Amino acid sequence: MRHPLMLRIGLVPIVRPLFRGSRFGLEHTSKEALEALGHKLGFELAYVSEPVADAAQAEAAARAAQMAKLDLLLVQHVTFATGDAFLPLLKLPIPVGLWALPEVWDTGPLPQNAICGLNLGVSLAERPTKWFYGAVEDPWFQTRLKLTLGALRGARVLREGRVLALGGHAPGFFAFDALPETGLTVEKAQLDELWQALASVSEAEVAERAAAFRELSEYPVEALRELFRLELALEKLARPYDGVALREWPEIPDRLGVMAYAAMARLADAGYTLAPEGDVMGLASLLALRAISGQPAILLDISHFSPKGIMLWHGGEAPQAWAGSPTRLVPHFNRNLPAVRDMPLRAGPITGLRLLPGRKAVVHGGLLTGEKGYDGDSGYLTRPTWAAAPLTPRQFLASWFNHRIPHHLAVGMGAFEEALLEMCAWLGLEVLPARPEEHRLVW
Repeated sequence: MRHPLMLRIGLVPIVRPLFRGSRFGLEHTSKEALEALGHKLGFELAYVSEPVADAAQAEAAARAAQMAKLDLLLVQHVTFATGDAFLPLLKLPIPVGLWALPEVWDTGPLPQNAICGLNLGVSLAERPTKWFYGAVEDPWFQTRLKLTLGALRGARVLREGRVLALGGHAPGFFAFDALPETGLTVEKAQLDELWQALASVSEAEVAERAAAFRELSEYPVEALRELFRLELALEKLARPYDGVALREWPEIPDRLGVMAYAAMARLADAGYTLAPEGDVMGLASLLALRAISGQPAILLDISHFSPKGIMLWHGGEAPQAWAGSPTRLVPHFNRNLPAVRDMPLRAGPITGLRLLPGRKAVVHGGLLTGEKGYDGDSGYLTRPTWAAAPLTPRQFLASWFNHRIPHHLAVGMGAFEEALLEMCAWLGLEVLPARPEEHRLVW
């Protein structure tokens, strides 16, 4: 895979030679400014064409742009142009943005009429197309572009990523059978591969991992050796993949006498993405959230509802980046086995995504208060939103149940609902609306 942060952008300037603005060199100065911006925002100009003025030139530019394997093609209206000069570019099977440069003066002869060309362009687009207006230096242009870059990073990992489904889903969690329909490659393996990986871990590797252990723990380091062994085995299996969906119970605690959660948490600290209970759709959602936010994302259950809000909780596999206070390893709340990571989820905005069968998705958000709930990783969700629209906690809960969403919420740090909504548009995913009916049966 290409580096997850560096996007490839193409630029095709469109001109109509009759307009004065076609002779000012605006396409060259804006290209240089865009290249400089790319160094700051994490993209490269991988293809730039000469100015296009007619249908034949547009066809040639479209072929070259498709060969360049772009994440986004910017069709730049330097001046007004008629549809034949850019329609071949709008039909490309890659995300396209239509961009109009501002006029160089605002009295006398009309120099470019570029914004009118943009208007014509968006009226002719027959698939999702993002519009942009302004000079590269303009805040409005940069804000819209940053949003698109985030959306495209999420879309790229969902199209091109490769994940491992290790052991299938947890017993009875039949909703986790579903697989993404975005192009993500899912390779399946049985838990036998984990047992083999465990057998290959040397005592020296375990000792080295134990010697480096520094986290607060209710267990002495010697009692965590099997946890370190499991961590090393999972790391070896996860290394070639963007993420792993793991069936972490009941076989692992039954066979090894340890829970997988602390090992998963420590691997998350190291940059790996693991989803519990074999939830591949949840894993895909985590990968998109991570690509957009630049921070690790986690899966959580809805475990309690009260005037404080909606308590989100899971067994203790969250990375320390999510911790609102120092973490510690403690026994599992049911099995009393080592170990889970206990911590409050840090206060602040979060963004959620749940990919669903049939090319559907839920996009949501809200604020975590920072108050800890149950043992493991937990916190209260308040001021929830659904597709960027505010709801009460009760309306959010009702919408979640009325849509019959599987029981894992994938959440990322920060407020990125707009980027997720755009990502869904690029991927052709239907974003479900809120269904906050609180009393009657909704099915």
